[in-house]
Amino acid sequence: MASNMMEQFLTCIECKEYFDGDLHAPHVLPCLHTCCTQCLKSRISKDEVQCPECREKFKASNNDLSGFPVDNARKHIVDCYRIQKKNEEYLCDECGTSSVKERATSRCKECDEFLCEKCTDAHQRTKLTRRHQLISSEKLKNSPLEEFHNKQTCAVEGHEGQPFSFYCTSKGCARPVCSVCVVRNHQQNGGHEVRDINDVYIENKRLVEGQLLDVKHKKTSADEAIELIEDNIQNLYLKESGVDEEIEAQFSECIKILEKRKEELKEKLASVSQEKKKDLEGRLDHLTKQKGQLDQACKFTDDLLQYSNAAEFLVMKDQVLNRMAQLKNQPVDVFPPHASTDIKFQATNMGDDFVNFSQSMGSVSVATPIEFLPNTRVQVHDIVVGKEQSPLLITMNENHSRPLSEADLDIKVEILNGKNYRSQAVVLDKTRSQGCYKAVFTAPKPGEYRALVKIMGMLLEPEGYVFKAKRIDDIGSESSLAYLTATEKKEAKDAIDSDSQEIKYVEKLNLQALATSRGKPLASSEIKTAVGEIICPDLSLDPLAAHPQNEVLENLKTMNNQKSRHRTPRNLSQAFQNFRGTIGNRSLGRTGRYYFEVNVSFFIKRSLRQDLVFEIGLCRKSDVDKHYTIDNHAFSYVVCARKCHICQTICLQGWNNGQRFYHSPITENSPPGTSFKTTYGFLLDARQRQWVVVDAKNRRFILRFKNIDLNKPLWPVFGLYNPDLINSSLTVRSGKDISSILEVPFDY
Repeated sequence: MASNMMEQFLTCIECKEYFDGDLHAPHVLPCLHTCCTQCLKSRISKDEVQCPECREKFKASNNDLSGFPVDNARKHIVDCYRIQKKNEEYLCDECGTSSVKERATSRCKECDEFLCEKCTDAHQRTKLTRRHQLISSEKLKNSPLEEFHNKQTCAVEGHEGQPFSFYCTSKGCARPVCSVCVVRNHQQNGGHEVRDINDVYIENKRLVEGQLLDVKHKKTSADEAIELIEDNIQNLYLKESGVDEEIEAQFSECIKILEKRKEELKEKLASVSQEKKKDLEGRLDHLTKQKGQLDQACKFTDDLLQYSNAAEFLVMKDQVLNRMAQLKNQPVDVFPPHASTDIKFQATNMGDDFVNFSQSMGSVSVATPIEFLPNTRVQVHDIVVGKEQSPLLITMNENHSRPLSEADLDIKVEILNGKNYRSQAVVLDKTRSQGCYKAVFTAPKPGEYRALVKIMGMLLEPEGYVFKAKRIDDIGSESSLAYLTATEKKEAKDAIDSDSQEIKYVEKLNLQALATSRGKPLASSEIKTAVGEIICPDLSLDPLAAHPQNEVLENLKTMNNQKSRHRTPRNLSQAFQNFRGTIGNRSLGRTGRYYFEVNVSFFIKRSLRQDLVFEIGLCRKSDVDKHYTIDNHAFSYVVCARKCHICQTICLQGWNNGQRFYHSPITENSPPGTSFKTTYGFLLDARQRQWVVVDAKNRRFILRFKNIDLNKPLWPVFGLYNPDLINSSLTVRSGKDISSILEVPFDY
């Protein structure tokens, strides 16, 4: 592979011939690809030349190639490579017009020519060349690259043989000069600034090295973005197959009635997946091209720094710096960590009513807020005080502004009055009948209100949407769109009643969820223990929900990521299929303050890349098993440990809705043999809507989640990962195991 890379570096990208000092002189284009003189001239068209590799076009007026400097170092590297690696023989460069040239036996370093035995003798006898340094062909086979570089001398008439010892940095000059040039043509009183060539070389070499480091960092971002997109493209294929199977399963019992609908959904699945893959492949093509430019820039500059001498380097430095500056300013289209490629099949309206709802059963979607937010339209209407009406109509559009009837999206609308008192509006899904969502609200008083709209947890407009509530005599005809039909009023009432019943049900569930495996309900004194005003619920781990790679021990408090060889195989029908962990036996209440602790320990067996170690969080139960982890859900609040590619160690991180907002190392490094053990405390304050994480072992504050959404119950969730790389374990401490709690101020 190294030999192939060297061949590519030393040959023209068009004709594949080795570079030389004649027809195949190496011209470096602004894109830092190299093409020989002959090929470059053949590609000039309409005062433009196109790079045969990346297809970029550059100006070349009147067939002038002077704007594409010759990389003189490349020819010397070619000579070295062909003699030492390819064991090739050279013919004499001085045998004149003789049709049969003799084999070269030496090389003149000053003249940069290969000479046969006769020409070598003549070279040593001639007055002008007898002091030149000649190196035999045999010696060249073991000589360093420096021996192949010729001494760069001045070409000005009368200055022959004078080495380049200085560099003129004045505008319009910027080139190596000899000592005679300095005295005659580059004097300071003539506006010239002359410096030692080695000083200029070192200074500009450091400048290029700094730019190279920046470009390499940009290249790393491009590599990571490409890898992420490739992974997501692969995930799309897998998800497409999984959703296809799910559609088949849902329709198996009503195949005769729903055959037509099933085919429609499968076609939509293929269309949605193809469109998403096309979009990702487009991004991938763009990034691949950009990465190619970055790779070429890095490779060329590395080679230039490694193989060029001072004069050769300085001839190229402006070209390199221009390209580096251009690449640095090009943004890398990094794939957002929360941009989902999860294709979902919504199994709606099935069961006893499938005949009546057969035309609307199921849907296939790729619901990502990144796609919806820029193209969402919100129509605002004034409403009548005391009337149940819709001040907002929310319509999603595709990238080309066509309406998108995406059903069952998680949309929340919060209403603020003039005093910033908050209340929730009811959101009706009217996508099938009207192509939009309606926010339903009853204004208690006249005045101005502000609506904050969240789609899948992401705020649509930070300033919100302003509407007014007016008395019926003051309202105009334009408010007719705000009125609800009788059916919509019933839907809104049912939604409100459903939320109310859910709250009552959850409160009842919290009192009963701790029933033991013997089937005997617990007494109220066993359900929870209080430390001051803080409730310490008796949490345990659900062994039935645990992913097959994990094992919950008999005490229901400890989970390992290594399964015991001696345990009886368990029934996996209720086990999580995606999430690598389990869930607590109860949710946490919507009022009050709740605290529990988790002992965490792990031992690294093999080298980690960017692998996940453990995950502890709060999440809605319906979201837990949707993915491998829970950190990308809008209503999940996660603390996890993973190998960090920036710190090169294990870091504790805080995540919500696919975005990381906290990051701190917890180990000094992470080679195999690294072990870690500590205890974390978790305090949920439902009144303040905050979840606080503390280091219970060292008694210190770590991080805080704010504005926790408690509209639906949140369940404690615990995950352990990568059993082939790590041995890990966690133990829940709760109830009577808790004797003290770190005091944390909530005005932090």
